Amino acid sequence: MPAPFYEVAILGGGPAGCATALALQRRGIQRILIVEAGHYQAIRVGESIPPDSRLLLERLGVWQAFRDEGHEPCLGSCSVWGDDAVGYNDFLFNPHGTGWHLDRRRFDRFLAQQAAEGGAELRCGATFAGADRIGAGGFVLRLALDDGSQQLARARFVVDATGSRSRFARRMGARQRFHDRLSYVAAFLTLPAASEFSRLTMLEAVDYGWWYAARLPDDRLTVAVASDPEIVKQAALHVPERWLARLKQTRHIARELAGCHFGAKGNVVRIAPSFVLDNACGEDWLAVGDAAAAYDPISSQGIYKALLNGLQAAEVIATWLGGDAGALGAYHALIVAGFADYLQNRNYFYELEQRWPSALFWRRRRERAAPLP
Repeated sequence: MPAPFYEVAILGGGPAGCATALALQRRGIQRILIVEAGHYQAIRVGESIPPDSRLLLERLGVWQAFRDEGHEPCLGSCSVWGDDAVGYNDFLFNPHGTGWHLDRRRFDRFLAQQAAEGGAELRCGATFAGADRIGAGGFVLRLALDDGSQQLARARFVVDATGSRSRFARRMGARQRFHDRLSYVAAFLTLPAASEFSRLTMLEAVDYGWWYAARLPDDRLTVAVASDPEIVKQAALHVPERWLARLKQTRHIARELAGCHFGAKGNVVRIAPSFVLDNACGEDWLAVGDAAAAYDPISSQGIYKALLNGLQAAEVIATWLGGDAGALGAYHALIVAGFADYLQNRNYFYELEQRWPSALFWRRRRERAAPLP
């Protein structure tokens, strides 16, 4: 039995991959396959998105459905950064309204369902295992399934949305040009009954990194600390008791967490690299989201970037499928320009914190302020 054919195969069913599928559908492109390793059940650390995200969700055709999902409004942010005073940046006068604190697992599943309802084939429990070029163009993809078997799929165009592993792009010869690498250790806390915990994102710098806290739907909080991987290891921040002890030493966030219950599931440890691919596209493929360029979580741009990049990628792919072979030419430059803007903002933000000039974490952030060559 011949392998089924798709105009576009998207490897990865996260926000970037699903946004690409949704944007392609709005351009009239069908025969889309989304390959997702999980089943949208694994724990995902929450993230806030700014009010401007509404514009992207509207362009994807899912804004009204997103509102019905009941994510937690985000009214802005407050931070202890650069000095001991709390600074505020609210969305009171933003013309697009509030931002949102996302239940990431639910948000990712929502986007996938929207793409599937639009006609995309969503294949969960499948991972990219290899690819062979077809002489006339495109690829035969090998997909490994949960039960140990393999399936084949033919695709005229492939989108790498595999996250910071960039699995397909690296198979095509692309290299990740790293700028920095952090670890973050997160946990979920339960709010006490009738809690009035702030609807602002909270950020607090410490000598070994920075802490983040945000309210989620269903009376939960996500709290995380970001630092260098070796600092996390030396301080044993992956151990719940050590993590909680450090959290209690924060000046601002700890005070706001009074009465919260620490979740029984413990901590979630993730690596957060900063890199950009040296080539984000090829003859009949491209990378989107964190597969193309990954940002420091201090930027809080991960989801917004994923949605925007999906829209940008879909425009390029649609033009390429329409016969314009040169459509991919400007895509890599777009990714590189976005990464350069991110670095400028990232460096400015880290430079604001001067309270611990000799601390290893902050010395490294200054040392890594130079742009990639």
